[in-house]
Amino acid sequence: MKMNILLKSRTIVLFAIVLIAQFYYSCSNENDKTSEGKSGAPVKIVNPSLTNINDNLMFNANTIFQKKEMVRATFQGYIVKFFKKIGDRINAGDEILQIQTKESSADHTMDINLGKESFKGLIIVKAKTSGILTEQNHNTGDFVSDGEQIAVVSDPSSLIIELNVPYQFVSKIKLGSSCSINLPDGKSLNGIIYKILPSVDQASQTQTFLIQLKQFGNLPENLNVTVKISTKIIRNTLTIPKTALMTDETQSKFWVMKLINDSIAVKVDVVKGIENENAVQLIGGGLMPSDRIISEGAFGLPDTVKVVTGK
Repeated sequence: MKMNILLKSRTIVLFAIVLIAQFYYSCSNENDKTSEGKSGAPVKIVNPSLTNINDNLMFNANTIFQKKEMVRATFQGYIVKFFKKIGDRINAGDEILQIQTKESSADHTMDINLGKESFKGLIIVKAKTSGILTEQNHNTGDFVSDGEQIAVVSDPSSLIIELNVPYQFVSKIKLGSSCSINLPDGKSLNGIIYKILPSVDQASQTQTFLIQLKQFGNLPENLNVTVKISTKIIRNTLTIPKTALMTDETQSKFWVMKLINDSIAVKVDVVKGIENENAVQLIGGGLMPSDRIISEGAFGLPDTVKVVTGK
């Protein structure tokens, strides 16, 4: 009797274990199916758009003051004093400094009669143009030779942009072309190319273009800026974000990943046209504005792949 009860108990335990195992296996399969249904590379999608696109050239440039007066010594002698200091506003005719001639410094009794006036060997050097004193090349007590540069007066209103362009791009830039000047602080100014210098730098093989600002920017000299010049515009053409375009290591082949349904994306070869900082023109590939392509997450994906689209 006891043996029968023991056997029945063991049978019940084994049956319970089997039921639990089957239930666990069933749940696992269901989870696997659910997980499999939701698996795939996470991506974001976008539609190609018909729009205008500009072909832009981007170059580094710098600001310069075109009008400068080099204040020079008119006699050789010693600088006695400066009447102005760096940063001062200068008007034409203002006294900049005083020089004592070499002869008068050796003979303090020197007094040459010049009619109504007497010359004691002290020379006043005056500014010929208006502006700001931006350089002082000597200090009080320095000896200077006749014609030696002592200071520089710059006219801030004469500020222009000096752009040095590699010669292979020179033919794409025309006189009178508009451009935008991007400043280091994120601001942007408009300019126009008004002069091309007829020489090429021997070392860098660049030609200099001068850009005039359309509005006064109150900028300092020697500021590094970025110049953007539009050289071509194509209207009503198919474009995509630059992040959606894939390429090989040599950048000789290009493709996009196109969704053929809600979860499968395939590789579509395209030809790249012109591009700017945000978008690229597509040529070929048979794409339409209604197509959906991967804009983020396509890097490294195989030719056909299961994906999960995000918002």
